[in-house]
Amino acid sequence: MTEPAFALEWEKLANEGASDTFTTERARVFGGWLVRLTAGTSQSLAFVPDGEGRWDGEDFGEDDYEYEDDEEESGEEDEESEDADEEAEEGDE
Repeated sequence: MTEPAFALEWEKLANEGASDTFTTERARVFGGWLVRLTAGTSQSLAFVPDGEGRWDGEDFGEDDYEYEDDEEESGEEDEESEDADEEAEEGDE
């Protein structure tokens, strides 16, 4: 028998408001997550794209992500534009 290429590490996710017969799990794969829903003898499998691995198991939308690099860059741009405005005002005097 051949060895598997790698073993998926399935994490169980909470199912608030769902029947106890449902089990939801996720496994990190290249470019995102495999999400598996089991209900009795039935199973569903979906791929959720997430190249940066930001899904923490609770957030589900783009608005829920925090982009630290973008916030820092936009803060620097704001400071630069304020400095330019102040220099322009000084030049007008």
